[in-house]
Amino acid sequence: MKFMAESKVKKLGVFARVLASFILLCSLIGAGGLAFSIVFEPFHPSAIAGVFVISLMLHISGRITFKGFAPRYLLFTHGPK
Repeated sequence: MKFMAESKVKKLGVFARVLASFILLCSLIGAGGLAFSIVFEPFHPSAIAGVFVISLMLHISGRITFKGFAPRYLLFTHGPK
């Protein structure tokens, strides 16, 4: 599978980056709550799914917020330059 290069797509605008930073903030709060529940509650298998979902949301929204581009596997969502 060939991925697009960052030089062939345009950077996301300010509005999309602000929304991504809000999602990043919510994900950080969720990660704190999930860490608290993993430490102080009995183990539940849904915690594994929570870790996966939170880490994926942190990765995508953090990359959009700080670099202005989605991860390589989502660059097709930008459209051409």
